[in-house]
Amino acid sequence: MATPTRAGSQAVKVIALLRKKDGLSREAFIAYYETRHAPLILALLPHIAGYRRNYVERAGAFTSPVTAMDFDSVTEMRFACRAHYDAFLAAAADPHIAGLIAQDEENVFDRAATRMFVVDETPAQSPGSAGLAVLLAERAVHQGLAHFARVLDSKDWDRLGEVFAEDVMFDYGLGEQAGLAALTANMRRFLDVCGPSQHLIGSISIDIAPECTSAVSRAYVQARHQRTDDQGGAVFDSNGEYVDHWDLRAEGWRIVRRDAKWHTHSGEAAIIWGGAAKA
Repeated sequence: MATPTRAGSQAVKVIALLRKKDGLSREAFIAYYETRHAPLILALLPHIAGYRRNYVERAGAFTSPVTAMDFDSVTEMRFACRAHYDAFLAAAADPHIAGLIAQDEENVFDRAATRMFVVDETPAQSPGSAGLAVLLAERAVHQGLAHFARVLDSKDWDRLGEVFAEDVMFDYGLGEQAGLAALTANMRRFLDVCGPSQHLIGSISIDIAPECTSAVSRAYVQARHQRTDDQGGAVFDSNGEYVDHWDLRAEGWRIVRRDAKWHTHSGEAAIIWGGAAKA
C-alpha cells in the first residue's frame, strides 16, 4: 500500500479512492472489504484511530461529462495526532506488513487505480482530538501493563516483545541491564523454577507527553509465587512498584525502560531460587 507523506498540521486524515477488481460485483466487493481487508488493515496498522469506508452508489450520482467516476470506495483513515500518523507510515513501510497488505489487495482492488492523499479538516486540530490522543495513549499503556502480568503468569516468554522494546533498559534490583533477551532471561531465571504465580498490578498513574509519543507510568505490583505441585504449600510474596518509560514505536507502545522498586517481601524466598531477586 503506497502511503502519502505529511507536513504541517498534526491533525491527520487520509483519503483513499479505491476501485474494485474487475469481475467483482459491488456486493462481493463490499463483503470482502468489510470481512477480510478492513480487519487485516486494523490488525496490522493499529495506529489508525478511525477507519471509515464510504461505498459509491452510482444510481442518482452526479456525473461529469469530462471525467467518469472511476472509484468504488472513498475510504477515510483518521489519526489522533501527527505522531500516530508517523508511526503508521513506519509500520506500513515494513516489508513484511507491506507484503501482506499488497497480497490481500490483489483480491479486491484494481491497485493501479488507487489514489491516496492527506487532507486538512477544518478545524485542523480541535481540543477534542488532542484529548482523544491522550485517552488512547493511556488506554494502550493500561493494556500493556495488564498484558505483561498475564504473559508472566502464563510463562509465555515469546510475547514479552509485545510489551517491551527490543532495546529496553531495566533494573530489577540487580543492577542495570539492557535488551529484551536479557530481560527474558531475568524473568525465566526465577519464574521457570517456581510453580504458579500471580502478578497484580494496580494504583496506576500515567503521564502522557504533549506530543503523545512517550509516557511514564507508575504502578504498584503484588507478586505471589508458589512451589511447583504444592497448591496448599508455602508462598513467596513481593510488593513494590514498576516505574516504566514508554515510547510509541512502529509496532505500537513499548516499554523502553523499567525500574522495579521492591518494598516488602514475605514467605519462603527459596521458591524463586533462594530469594536472590524478585520477579
